[in-house]
Amino acid sequence: MAYYNKVGLLVLNDDQTKFLVCQKFPQNVTADYIMPGGQLTEDSDIECLRNEIKEELNCEVDEGSLELVGEYTDVAAGRPERDVSIKLYRGKIIGDPKPSTEVEFVHWIGKDMSANSIVSPIVRNKIIPDLVSRQILK
Repeated sequence: MAYYNKVGLLVLNDDQTKFLVCQKFPQNVTADYIMPGGQLTEDSDIECLRNEIKEELNCEVDEGSLELVGEYTDVAAGRPERDVSIKLYRGKIIGDPKPSTEVEFVHWIGKDMSANSIVSPIVRNKIIPDLVSRQILK
């Protein structure tokens, strides 16, 4: 089991060329681009996503749209001595995403960001390549 166990939400734009990431405030552990979602502390993945997306993006999760994409493990953003595991769900949000609580910015990024060091290691090394190879991200 990874040191950090998280649940993330993959929100794609309409043509599936970009997806939503969060950038936390600089005083947090990292300012890298990370997947919306959070540490699994609730009883279920769905409950965790519901709470974290409300907290981070001030949106609701369209629970009927959720489908498990996969599980990924890599070096934790801002903590290279620790690993993180993300159980990633693809789904839609209800509302316009706005930075909230610990999130300073939201960004839409595409596969061209896979070499950019501002993108967290797990997104850069594992999630983007897998989404591209499976044609989920075009």
